[in-house]
Order: sequence, then structure tokens, then C-alpha cells
Amino acid sequence: MSSECGIKVDAEGNWFYEDRPIIRKDIIELFYENLEYDPENGFWIKWQGERCKLDVEDTPFIITRVDRVRDGSFEKILAHFKHLKRSEELDLSTLFADKNNVLHCRIKNGEVPARFSRPAYYQLAAWVEENDKGFFIKLNDKKYYIQ
Repeated sequence: MSSECGIKVDAEGNWFYEDRPIIRKDIIELFYENLEYDPENGFWIKWQGERCKLDVEDTPFIITRVDRVRDGSFEKILAHFKHLKRSEELDLSTLFADKNNVLHCRIKNGEVPARFSRPAYYQLAAWVEENDKGFFIKLNDKKYYIQ
């Protein structure tokens, strides 16, 4: 069974139930653990055989910080998320700016959109270069252009 559930996630990744902030970290973690994404129908929480459709302004996955790390001669950028303890290697080939010039990428093997917070955007912007083809980040001798 599927239904609207009164849960909203604003553009900054803040969670609300019937316009009241959800502040319990354990509840938000439970939601993330049971979160599903369908590109055509958006975000859902699946719990105990029930599905609950979220009202999401953008995406519940907000990147709050990025770290450029070296592993031997290989470099990677790790993305850290609001409300989540885990980080994920950033796939630079998925970077894009939306119609409002807000930077996004795709996470979870390219399946789910994530949005950069302002601080994470400014961190990443420090590594952005420009040439006649556009803006890019160079990592491991490869240029990744921002779409």
C-alpha cells in the first residue's frame, strides 16, 4: 500500500512531519535506511510492508563537506552527507548545475541525486578550473567537466 505521509524534506535537507521539524537523529537515520528512489515518482520510505511518499523540495541527500584525499598515487574526493555517518567517493563525471545554478551530483552508483550545501560547494569550487570548453575539476590527470 502507498500513501502520502505528511513528511517533507526541504531544499536544505531538513525533515518535517506536518510542518514540525523532525529532530530525533534515530528517526531520521531510520528513514534514510528505508529510503527508496524512483526517478519518475520521487522518494519513498518503505517500512513494514507500507510505502510512504515524501514531499521533497530537491533531494534528501545534502553534501555538507568534501575532502580531497590521496591513497598512494591515486586521488579521490569524499562526499560527506547531512544526517548520515557514512561518506561516499564523489563521481565527478556526474556533476551538474541545475536551472538555478545549484551544484548537484549523482550518488549510490549514479542512481540518486544529491545536492551540495553552500559550504561544500565552496570547498569544491576551490578545485574548479576553466578553459574554452567550460568548467572542470582535474583529478588523477583527468578533467571532469561540470554539466
